Amino acid sequence: MEERLDASTGYLLARLGAESRRRWARMLAEHQLTPHHLAVLMSLGHVGPAHQQRVSELIGVDPRNTVAVVGLLQRRGLVERAVDPADRRRHTLTLTADGAGLLARLREQVDAVEDLLLGGLPGHERDQLHGLLARLADTLP
Repeated sequence: MEERLDASTGYLLARLGAESRRRWARMLAEHQLTPHHLAVLMSLGHVGPAHQQRVSELIGVDPRNTVAVVGLLQRRGLVERAVDPADRRRHTLTLTADGAGLLARLREQVDAVEDLLLGGLPGHERDQLHGLLARLADTLP
């Protein structure tokens, strides 16, 4: 009996994940950004000003690697990095007005990419898929 790849949920997740990454990377490359840059912008847009360590936790990136990601965003005027007066060892990151404007445009483009990827599902099934994936993500160690 022949084994079908699409019979494996893991295979389907990997295949769709790879296609999603390709599409996101292509869209972000138009702005000279990577998914990690978008994650920092989205995190700051969601939680507001935050310590760099907290942003690293939110986006799931080693704090040492976050420094370079934030550095590019800071050089482009999208994020401000300031020493926390309460603890001079910590840096607080804040989204600038230019960063917030770019984030708004990127959110529209992200929605468009998701619409292409999920175009075969009606709205309620998209919501179900999102809920299931969020539940799975919450169970990861």
